[in-house]
Amino acid sequence: MTNPTSGRWAGFTWQALVARVRSLLLGAPLATSVQLEHRLPIIFALPVFASDALSSVSYATEELLLVLAEYGITDLVLYISFAIVALLIIVGISFRQAIHLYPAGGGSYSVVRDHLGRIPGSVAASALTIDYILTVAVSVSAGVAALTSTFPYLREHPGPVWLAILLIILITLVNLRGTRESGWTFALPAYSFVTMIGILIITSVYRYIAAGGNVAPAPVPPNVITAEPGGVFGFLAAFVIMHAFANGCAAMTGVEAVADGVTAFKPPEATNAARTLMILIGTLIFLFLGVGFATYIYHARPSETVTLVTQLAAHVFGTDIQANYSAILYYLTTFATLAVLMVAANTAFAGFPRLAAIVARDGYMPKALASLGDRLVFTRGILALTVVSIILVWALNANVTRLIGLYAVGVFLTFTLTQTAVVRRILDQRGPGWQRRLIIGGIGALATGIVTIVIAITKFADGAFIVLILIPVLVLIAMLIRRHYEWFDRTMIVHDYDYNPLADQPEPLTVLVLISSDIHRGILEGLECGRALTAHHPDSVLRAVHVELDPEKSARLKAKWEVFVEPYLGDKIKLDIVPSPYRWLIEPVLDYIDWTDLERTGDRVIVVLPEFETGNVITHFLHNFTARRLRTALLNRPHITVVSSRFFMRPMAWRLGRGGLVY
Repeated sequence: MTNPTSGRWAGFTWQALVARVRSLLLGAPLATSVQLEHRLPIIFALPVFASDALSSVSYATEELLLVLAEYGITDLVLYISFAIVALLIIVGISFRQAIHLYPAGGGSYSVVRDHLGRIPGSVAASALTIDYILTVAVSVSAGVAALTSTFPYLREHPGPVWLAILLIILITLVNLRGTRESGWTFALPAYSFVTMIGILIITSVYRYIAAGGNVAPAPVPPNVITAEPGGVFGFLAAFVIMHAFANGCAAMTGVEAVADGVTAFKPPEATNAARTLMILIGTLIFLFLGVGFATYIYHARPSETVTLVTQLAAHVFGTDIQANYSAILYYLTTFATLAVLMVAANTAFAGFPRLAAIVARDGYMPKALASLGDRLVFTRGILALTVVSIILVWALNANVTRLIGLYAVGVFLTFTLTQTAVVRRILDQRGPGWQRRLIIGGIGALATGIVTIVIAITKFADGAFIVLILIPVLVLIAMLIRRHYEWFDRTMIVHDYDYNPLADQPEPLTVLVLISSDIHRGILEGLECGRALTAHHPDSVLRAVHVELDPEKSARLKAKWEVFVEPYLGDKIKLDIVPSPYRWLIEPVLDYIDWTDLERTGDRVIVVLPEFETGNVITHFLHNFTARRLRTALLNRPHITVVSSRFFMRPMAWRLGRGGLVY
């Protein structure tokens, strides 16, 4: 005799399959007690939270230079770089203060909420949300563009869009495994990029000093973007310089992520986060000024086909390995830049879920975003960011030019609000040295405010208007969510003076067991469930309800009813057959419930849905269609309690025997 539970698929349920795949991809669940062990030290926190800011070095100077080249004033690149660095220092100091003010995380949102109010706080959260989504879309699309430039055949198979989607999914999986795993994964690209750009800068400075300031200019690349100097005066000159300054401020995007993710650091969280931020600011200053200096001394020009970093690396290291072994550094720089661009989106995956969790705890986002997953990360926030980013990349065809127009408005609006909030706090508390901190904060708020306006104006037609529309819409949605939660609390919270149904006698029950056209073990289990519910309620009613879709089957049902039910339940239950001449199912059941409400006013109506489980993932979806439809309809009816009575069959074993498949 064949053992029905033997075989490869015995006991293999859908839940077991999901759990097995989940464990394979994400790892085993982590207990809350080990949470501190999975916090990040500074060495891993830097690549996790700074990959976006670090990667922006590869294109920020080029974005700045593109504006200057159109008017032939590229020699201003170094001076504007110094201005951006000054602003970066001011912003860094403001966020350092924010970290110590709010060691529980939240960064810009928490500072703005507490010192400027709920609506400005929601504006900051909305702007940051948009910026994080765009960080993923822009960074991944830029990485894919660099990848397809290096390997052109990838443009056709599988194409930029599918490559970008695949990359987003891979970054998602790494982050779902936990912060410690993401730190290990993204450390190599980030530190490799810093190392190679650092070597490029040091080599350039050494050659400049060794040559007495007279180094050979870089070769002019193909499709160079430049113009003859002259013709830029007055207001136009000021506007061009501000436009270039705004473009170059792309180097500052991502520095806010450290303040948003303080809770991911090892204790003491605020101290380690502040140190990480200062290391990030110092590294950015070195890299950004270094690339700007190399661009200035080598008179590099932006090109439509060759990136600025690629030009500098080719000129400094050479490209022919046979002629010069230092050319290997050119290829290492290229691949390091490619790698850091492809993982730059991780900053958003590290920052947004934690920001969303804090905003959700305040009631301005769905509260499900505040729950930690089984790998001690905010799983729902990561998945939400993934879905929206994929949609955006797909909708805009992974086109960096179309995406970049939406970028940076939100982050600089957040910078402005944050520094304004810090100024407000300084004025309120006026501690030691408050005048100096007030001047720094005021200058920072004014500067970032001007940059925000310039970015909004210069990039308005390129898509910035979408962000300017989206932010008020998201703020309105946040306020509506908060209003709902406040209404929910007023409605659901129990007070001493409220009516308590537990203080009264139990209500009489009307229990309806919905049965199919046959009496099988699942139906008997459902009838037993109904009997158990009414056993201790003498005034209750138990009924079996069958919707007649086929009169011939009803006759067979009555015959089996007399054999299997009546001898045991007798007059304790009544079988009602509801005709359905149009073969409808849901409507007759709802009409019957309405009739029951009129007949038994005041009863609690309980509907029992008999279901059964086959114990096999392959056959699970071949049953219970009717029960699923009825449950969906009944759960939307007030004052109805739905009970699922589940009969579990023995797991079915599938194996190949002499006569075919043996069950």
